[in-house]
Amino acid sequence: MEKKKREANLELLRILSMCMVIGLHYLGKGNALKDMAQILPADSNYINEVLAWYLEALCYGAVNMYIMISGYFLINATAKIEKVGKLILQVFFYSAGIYLIILLLGTYPPEWNDAYHRSIMLLPISLQHYWFASVYAAFYLLAPFLALGLRKLNKKQHLGLLIILLLMFMRFLKLFSYHLVPLNDDGMGIIWMITVFVLAAYIRRFVPVKPKKRFLYLALGVLSLAATAAGSFLVAYVFQKTGHLETYISFLFAYNSPTVVVGSTFLFLFFRTIRIPEGFLSKAILAVAPLTFGVYLIHDHFLLRDLWVKLWNVETHFNEPYFVLHFLGVVALVFIVCAAAEWIRKLLAGLSCKLKPVRVLFGWIGKLDAIFPSKEESFKEAA
Repeated sequence: MEKKKREANLELLRILSMCMVIGLHYLGKGNALKDMAQILPADSNYINEVLAWYLEALCYGAVNMYIMISGYFLINATAKIEKVGKLILQVFFYSAGIYLIILLLGTYPPEWNDAYHRSIMLLPISLQHYWFASVYAAFYLLAPFLALGLRKLNKKQHLGLLIILLLMFMRFLKLFSYHLVPLNDDGMGIIWMITVFVLAAYIRRFVPVKPKKRFLYLALGVLSLAATAAGSFLVAYVFQKTGHLETYISFLFAYNSPTVVVGSTFLFLFFRTIRIPEGFLSKAILAVAPLTFGVYLIHDHFLLRDLWVKLWNVETHFNEPYFVLHFLGVVALVFIVCAAAEWIRKLLAGLSCKLKPVRVLFGWIGKLDAIFPSKEESFKEAA
């Protein structure tokens, strides 16, 4: 991909989004999310039970925002096969590398001692060890062709396409009939990633940056995500009283649910209005942001995703008054440790790229860039 100017405000959002992803795994893997239909005010841990679900809701916009950042820049960028190759190598490095370390330590879980689970470690993209990495690799290959088409649309056409995609693939239609939704993957597939890409491209092309509205964006973003939990608790209350609507309790907890889409979009608009002056802070943000994907690959490895949660004994701290502080502390620490490991990997990868065989290999790979459409003159960005 061509050299592009990175924006510290959106890179800060990238860091925050990855911290939110860690938060989702902390809560889910740590068994901190009690069945809403079973939560009652008389529970001894009622406050934390409710807080956990609101934390989950506030973190749920992470994946959409992470995709929006990519889409925001990909709409006006050329693509390179080399980037996909490096992404696949990075995924393989952690998937197979951590697997081998666990084997050498003699702590490989016996329930994973079969050909299928071992294959996941060695074929992480094709067998979806990490669903996001597998889907993103496919999305990146499609993005240049999608961007070419989007740049030819005027505002009304682009908006029309966006509305159609949202109506077809957002969870809204599922309220009326499950079968009206063409694809029910909770926003964890390439169709939804493309939809978010179209949304991000529309924002960059046609939505002006309005700093005066930044706090309105922030308020609407937080309130929309909080409504994910509030709406779910409301449905759970109806179920407790009537015995109906049980299947709709978790309806809003999906990446393509209306409240999550609205909330993540407004938070993206909020960070888009922030201006971080050049200096130590912006340099630090720009240095840390490229490490976020590695943070994801390390902490969400199949052999580590339960281990690090058990290490911090989440279930025990969930019953303590300082639960939220423990949540924030563990998320920050996991991010820092994984980011440090990724920094070392990038350093080693940079050194290996100077070797002649590696340079020759990527040179051959680079010849495949001709399959992508060449970038035409840039569109006029929204002021």
